[in-house]
Amino acid sequence: MLPNSTRLLHATRDYSAVNGIDSLDTPPTYSHFLEHYLEPNLPVLIGPALTAQWRARQQWVTPETGKPNFAQLREQLCTEPVQVPVADCHCKDFTDQKRSTMDLQEFLDEWEQHSRTNTPSRTYLKDFHFVKTFPAYGAYETPDIFCDDWMNEFWTRRTDMDDDYRFVYCGGDGTFTPFHADVYRSYSWSANICGVKKWTLFPPNQEHLFQDQLHNTVYDIENVDPIQFPDFHKAKRFTIYQQPGHTLFVPSGWWHQVHNIGDTISINHNWCNGSNLDLLVESMTSDLKEVEREIDHLKEMMDQDEWIETCQKLLLLNSGWDWSTLWNMCNTIRDRVIKQQLGEEVSLATSVGMLLQDGVEVKRTTPSFLPPLVTQQPSLELTLKRLDAVLDFISSDPSAVWFLQHVKGLTLQ
Repeated sequence: MLPNSTRLLHATRDYSAVNGIDSLDTPPTYSHFLEHYLEPNLPVLIGPALTAQWRARQQWVTPETGKPNFAQLREQLCTEPVQVPVADCHCKDFTDQKRSTMDLQEFLDEWEQHSRTNTPSRTYLKDFHFVKTFPAYGAYETPDIFCDDWMNEFWTRRTDMDDDYRFVYCGGDGTFTPFHADVYRSYSWSANICGVKKWTLFPPNQEHLFQDQLHNTVYDIENVDPIQFPDFHKAKRFTIYQQPGHTLFVPSGWWHQVHNIGDTISINHNWCNGSNLDLLVESMTSDLKEVEREIDHLKEMMDQDEWIETCQKLLLLNSGWDWSTLWNMCNTIRDRVIKQQLGEEVSLATSVGMLLQDGVEVKRTTPSFLPPLVTQQPSLELTLKRLDAVLDFISSDPSAVWFLQHVKGLTLQ
């Protein structure tokens, strides 16, 4: 059974009256951001004052032209070979673009050549874990309004993997990201260092207009087959042009496509917290239902325990998480919130810590993400209630309980 927002202590969100995207010249206070954008799950574009002091804003851009400072980027970031993830914007690969890796200096050389000749690019550096790769560089600081970030707080403290959701994107004119909603139905924030991004955003609850009869989703909103997707034109959408220095908050479940106009660099985080926790749970349970539907023809050949474990393995493979991911994240955040509620000291260390790989401790490379201050999050009492509601929801599912106890070896309280 899918949870509902009320059960998980969230108000019902209404997008029917949304007729545009707010733009703020001055960065909002946390309380204003929480009330007007986080809780109602609405986007907002914030002016350049939010990121004005960032090293990336000051050193990665040539002031006279507004273009990337390629010489500075090479000098600071290419002192040794670095492999970066890139996408070929001219080559579709299922629902994404064809991905590969490339040496960072080679990418910058190729990109600069396109920039000098004013020719469109096809190679897009994206999903580059910049903080993990350059932990001491200090390109930016997470703005206060985005510090209540459970994904990065949890992922950078996991002992089973070395990962985060802090990215840099770099691409020339014509590069783009296909139509999608963000991983786990998380939030994202995207700060433009240079260039212009054209964003087309679609409010939630229109997914039936994006899909064909076989549940395939639109890939490129500028090239939609009206026979395959006859109702796509009915979808409500908003288009904005994000200027250099501006930051866009993209809410949970808002499908979007992004086109780069000119040479662009952006810094992005995927993140979540108590304000969209119900939407993450809904996304995961929906993904699980889809897995079960896809392999339903195999169910008779398995006993109940094998069926549960197989579905969870496929869920992790396809969606990047399973019941244990959600359970462990909620408990990690819950422990920290209780400490803050009791006035106990919460570790603010940014040390990278240790990681278990094949039973051996190794040093992780990803710096920890700082937990939010009390003033950078909703009331601790509300956060605990929301966490407990999700943990209770998971504990009420016999399949989830069996998986957590017998496959993951967790003790449920």
